Amino acid sequence: MGKNEYEIVIGLEVHAQLLTKTKLFCSDTTQFGQEPNSQVSTISLAH
Repeated sequence: MGKNEYEIVIGLEVHAQLLTKTKLFCSDTTQFGQEPNSQVSTISLAH
């Protein structure tokens, strides 16, 4: 195989936790240590 048969593709995926009191697209709280699935609304559930 010749070396021109391949294309190098490099990607970067970043995960970050922001220090905000609410979620980005709704007013649901983001308090650490709460019960699982207790800080959701219809907006964050994508309904």
